[in-house]
Amino acid sequence: MKKIFFISLLFYGFVAQSQTSFKAWEAQINKDNCTAESVLKEPGRFWDNHTGGATGGPKQGFSAVEIANAKKMMQAYENVCKPKLQFTGGLAKASFGLNSKPFYNQELVNSYTYNLGFHKFVCNVQTHKLAIVDEYDGVLRVNGNPGFSTSFHSMEGNVAAYRIPANTQNNNDPFIAIYNYYGFADSRVVNAINKGDGFIDLNGEVVGGNMSDHPVVENKPGKGYGITFPNSGFVTVNNDLVYRHAFIAHTDIPFFIPITRKKFLTDLLEFYDREKPELIANMQNRIKNLAKTIAESEKNNSSYLQDQKNRQVVQEQAAKDILRISEQKKQTVTKLLQSKDEKWLNQQAIVQGDNKAFTVPSNRNINSKEIYGNFYFTEFYTGSEGSSQYQINPEYLKKYPPNGAKPTLIDVMFRFRPSDKFLTGVNESFINQLNLDEFRKLLQ
Repeated sequence: MKKIFFISLLFYGFVAQSQTSFKAWEAQINKDNCTAESVLKEPGRFWDNHTGGATGGPKQGFSAVEIANAKKMMQAYENVCKPKLQFTGGLAKASFGLNSKPFYNQELVNSYTYNLGFHKFVCNVQTHKLAIVDEYDGVLRVNGNPGFSTSFHSMEGNVAAYRIPANTQNNNDPFIAIYNYYGFADSRVVNAINKGDGFIDLNGEVVGGNMSDHPVVENKPGKGYGITFPNSGFVTVNNDLVYRHAFIAHTDIPFFIPITRKKFLTDLLEFYDREKPELIANMQNRIKNLAKTIAESEKNNSSYLQDQKNRQVVQEQAAKDILRISEQKKQTVTKLLQSKDEKWLNQQAIVQGDNKAFTVPSNRNINSKEIYGNFYFTEFYTGSEGSSQYQINPEYLKKYPPNGAKPTLIDVMFRFRPSDKFLTGVNESFINQLNLDEFRKLLQ
């Protein structure tokens, strides 16, 4: 393996001076009479695709200082990875990239990624010469301040109505608290983030939110990689993509903490106050537009006139229903806050993965969400397969601010297919050899 790494460094020196194409790489390797087996043993190569500090991704919203700090960190990630970069059967292409800024609670944070795509060597079936696959299937991504998928996304009316401050025109202003929740169906995922003590295999690259109820992938002897489902048992995913995550966090304080029922209900009241005027305005706008349509139909003696008038009656009733149901929703939540004891209120808020806690009555004559909104809350879920709600710990962010020169959290993620010999080889000879403590030294 030391010989392979030495060859990789030679090629690194060649590429650092000029951006070449895959065809140029193939010409440099210049292998005749290859076989499917021999290309798997071909020494791995490294392509520096960030020569001269080239950085991809959206730069809008990043200051020159922030970009410079991000480049330093991405270079630091590479400095941790490159000494362990030993593999065969392909080309590793490195690049730097800025990401859209995520929110950590209500704070916009800088996010950036060191990307190492693994391009497979193949043997041309006609010429029997080595070739390189243009698209990578396996990839290592080291994300500084990674984004997590939030639990709730839907909004009725003007999106800015749900920002802080309300109706701000700045798209970088945060959303109210309920839109900063993260749902996890498996406590192992949250523990992996908070403890940061090794890799966990998942079925998704973006973690949190509305993931599968059983996102953890297990490697069972004799069966390979798969997911255990309550009804169907262990289902193999050997031909699917598996995402190995190692979350590098400070372990003296948890990054994610549970959302209590009390906080959930309190935040719902805040949401209802924002949502009510939006639902009313939307319905009034529909009524106004329909009135114009009816006037035109009366002039033209349209055959649709009666249907339009019938719909007008429904919409006028809906406008009244919005006021009634909005008050009903607030009363339901307020009653729980006033009637339940502290033990009940301090339990973690759990909803069903398919959001059945917010199911609205069906009405074929009108879109029920136009009346009931997105959070028609009835009860918390108490079964065994719910989505437990979390927030990023405010105390963690106070102790380790996320917008310094260094990240507050790092996600080391390797995507591969268990059925792919090249990628499983990379996993064994490179990914498994990474020293995660070296990444922890790079935290804020």
